[in-house]
Amino acid sequence: MLITKFIRSFISNKETSILFLIAVVFLPLSASQAKEAVIQDILIDLNKKISYYSGDKQKTFGDILHRFNHKLIKTGLNKKDELVFILAGQSNMRGYGTTAKLPATYRRTPSNVQFYFNGYPAKMSHFAHFGPEVGFAHVLSRRFPNKTIKLIKFAVGGTSLFAWDPHWQLSKAKMTGNASAGPLFKKLIKTIKRHSRLKSVKYTGILWMQGEEDSRHSSAARTYSQNLSEFIRALRKELHAPSLAFFIAEVDPPIKAFPYRDIVRKAQRNSSVRIQNSRLISTQGLEKQQDNLHYNTAGQLALGIRFAKAFIQTAR
Repeated sequence: MLITKFIRSFISNKETSILFLIAVVFLPLSASQAKEAVIQDILIDLNKKISYYSGDKQKTFGDILHRFNHKLIKTGLNKKDELVFILAGQSNMRGYGTTAKLPATYRRTPSNVQFYFNGYPAKMSHFAHFGPEVGFAHVLSRRFPNKTIKLIKFAVGGTSLFAWDPHWQLSKAKMTGNASAGPLFKKLIKTIKRHSRLKSVKYTGILWMQGEEDSRHSSAARTYSQNLSEFIRALRKELHAPSLAFFIAEVDPPIKAFPYRDIVRKAQRNSSVRIQNSRLISTQGLEKQQDNLHYNTAGQLALGIRFAKAFIQTAR
């Protein structure tokens, strides 16, 4: 209680107060103290305050806060009996890999993995097509055999960040042809909390494979960085996890049909540096289908493995 009052007394816009608050108070906190809801709220405030600065100041404050966030991830990883991931995005997250072409080993759900598709339990081999969840699940299952791994997947093809906007607007959704998809952020939250086994869990990370649709439209591409930041901030707040790890897969559609691809890719790279506890996943060299847009069976397996390796490196 005294720690909470002390922390709140130092919340201000002054640079020295922010630096002192993070470095002197937050870094020595025990795991139990770090889990206080009030401290989680303060972390959200700090992330927001730091974003107002630019250049070296933002980097200095951000690096210190990142150390604390990283400590939270490692503490949670060591003490929790389960790892819970949210997989979201558009068609390359939904998946175009052909299940029938998978090696037999990959056609079964590992014994310590629970897969939820649109909020309901399912076997990963139940569907004709799959996404990065298969490669991701098998790598983590081998790396963490004594933990229960839960994967919650919700993906809608052909959707821009306008469709995933926490403050969804019909007019913006229409700009990218996503009006019929409805407010996907609300649907995502509902999906995450739909099943009784998913209530009151502590989330480990988010896998995000999205951005191709934004690469078609100038307005969506040029606001992608801002829209992604708002999406991540709102999702972390909704899940009461301000330090939740966020893994961004870099889009790689053919530029002829997606003329603003490089703008979106740059926004993703910048976001992975600027947004705390986020990381960019390279998709370079992944095998695709003939459309040169969707990853095939081998490509989807490899994408999931890259997500898994990124998480393992982060959690060390």
